[in-house]
This record gives sequence, structure tokens and C-alpha cells, in this order.
Amino acid sequence: MAQQKITFGGVDLLRFAAAVLVMVYHYGFWVWAYPNGISAQATGGIPARPDIGAWVGSGWVGVEIFFVISGFVIAFSAEKSTPLRFFEARIKRLAPAVWICAPVTAALLLAIDLSWPTDALVRLVRTGLFAPYGPWVDSVYWTLGIEIAFYAIVWALLRLGRFDLMETVAIVIGMVSTLFWCLYYPLGWSDLAETRMLQLTLVHHGCFFAVGVLMWLMRLKAATAARLGFCLLFLGGGVLQIASSVDVHSIKVGAVMPYAPPILIFLVAIALMAWSLRLDLSWGGWRRIGLMTYPLYLIHDVVGAAMLGAMVRAGLPYLLSMAIAGAAMIAASWLVASQAEPRIRQLLDHTVFRYRLKAA
Repeated sequence: MAQQKITFGGVDLLRFAAAVLVMVYHYGFWVWAYPNGISAQATGGIPARPDIGAWVGSGWVGVEIFFVISGFVIAFSAEKSTPLRFFEARIKRLAPAVWICAPVTAALLLAIDLSWPTDALVRLVRTGLFAPYGPWVDSVYWTLGIEIAFYAIVWALLRLGRFDLMETVAIVIGMVSTLFWCLYYPLGWSDLAETRMLQLTLVHHGCFFAVGVLMWLMRLKAATAARLGFCLLFLGGGVLQIASSVDVHSIKVGAVMPYAPPILIFLVAIALMAWSLRLDLSWGGWRRIGLMTYPLYLIHDVVGAAMLGAMVRAGLPYLLSMAIAGAAMIAASWLVASQAEPRIRQLLDHTVFRYRLKAA
């Protein structure tokens, strides 16, 4: 019980900063650099701004930071849990924001003629049911299947009563993922860079989750040389994955993207996370900020891009439009996290998880 009361405000702040990083990347670069993207189409067409893209074009690495944080948080929260409680907690954490944000996005796609009723309904149902393969209402939902794959592994360990194997399993996942990326360039596996099955089996991103699990072990168990060594090894695998993502982005936007910025952002973020774990950041406000991250990530891309495009076409300066759209999405995420999500969780408690109320 004592462990459950431990809070990590630095992790919540980093999670929110990573979401803002992704949002700024979409608004300042992706919406004009990749015209085929759903967010670019949502803007209705805006002029290129390479002067802005030069300093925000690496913000997509916030997703890799999310995966590390998930490895840490999920391992921490699952240790004292049961299979049923863990499953319930994941449903109540993932579903409400999706069920709120996805319909808003689908409605906007209809309103701006980027979809038609049948297509929007299919996308909405697939998104709401967490289908591992698209199409979804927004491309940002691609990460949820990967998160759920990691959750499934943790749940299986709890179900088998072998959570004590979490470290071993994390090392295996990290080793497989790191080995894949070590062979990626020598064997010319560039055609496997975005293979969905490799994503869902954690071959692509397992090294990031493994780093998070090892950081949990070193913070709350013991910082052994072996754990530190594996953590550094898997960070190396993560760097190679980020390099491959740079190559993919370069192909999509038709321009050479630099390797150093996203790698440095990622490594600095992980170093800050490790440092923050030693600080006393127990103020409850950090947790509330952290809870805004998930709805912000889900709603900002299409909805915020549509706002951005409307303001730019109306003659507002680009940076000012970015700031207004970003502030609006942050405010929306606060409303979702503080007002809407709790009500859906309460509804789930009185329907799907009613057994808990009866037991009480």
C-alpha cells in the first residue's frame, strides 16, 4: 500500500512536455511538410514554413518518450495489482478519452468534407474498439495498439502469478528489439521500418518499454551494474530506432532530416526523467497535468490543425495561430481529463465493473 502512494511528478511533467512536443511538431512542421497527412488535409492548405520546421521537425520523438514512461509507470502500478484490477485500470484509463475524443474528430472530418458518413462511422467504430489496424479517425491512434501489446504481456504475468519475471521478460523484449535494430542497417531491412506486425509484437519499440521497466527497478529496487548495463544497451537500440524513423520521415517529406536533434531530445528527456525520480515532486497538481497528456495527444492533431488552418487563412501570423490552437487544445484536454473522463469512469463502475460496487 505504501508503494501505491508514491508519486512521480517529474514523470507527469515529462509526459505532458512530450505531448506538447508532438503537438508543436504537427502544427509547425507536419501540417505543411506532408500534404498527404490527415492533419495537413484538415488545415485546408497552408503555406510552407521551413523557418519554423527547422526547430520543431524532430518533435515526433515525443512518442518514443511516451513508451519509456509507459514501461516505468505500468511496471510500477502493476506490481501490487491483480489481473482483474490491472485490466480494469487499463480499460478505465484508455477508453474514456478515446470515446470522447474520437467522436469529436470524426464529426470534424465530416464537417470539413474529409470523410463521408459510412467511412466516418467505420473509422469511429474501429477507433472506439481499439482495432490494432487502421483506418482510425486520426493517425495518432497507431500508438495505442503498441501500448496495449505491452499491457497484455504485463497482464499475462499477473495472471500466471509470475510478476517476479517482469525484469526477465523486459530484458528479453529489449534484447529482441535492440538486436533487430542492430541488424536493420547492415541487412538493409528498410522495408520493415513501418511493418505493423513488428510494431504490435514490440519488435520495433520494445527497447523503449524495457528501458522504462529497468528505470523502475533501479529506482524502487536496486541500481545494479547489470540493470544499468542493459538500460544503456537498450537506449542504444532506441537510438537506432529513432535513426530509422528519421529516414522514414525524410522519404515522406522529400527532404533530408537531421539525425542529431531527435536523438539528443530523446536522450536528454530520459536523463531528466532519471534525475526527476530522485526529487520530491509530490504536489498533486503534477498528477493532474500528467492526466491531461492522453486526451491532448488524441485530440490535438486533426481538431487543432483545422483551427490552425482557419486562423492562418484568415490572416493571423503563423506562430500566433500555433499558440492559439495549442492553448485551445490544452484547455480541451483539461476539460476532458477533469470533467468528462471521470463521468465515463463512473458510468463504467456502475455498468461494466458493477461487481466492484456489489463487493463493497
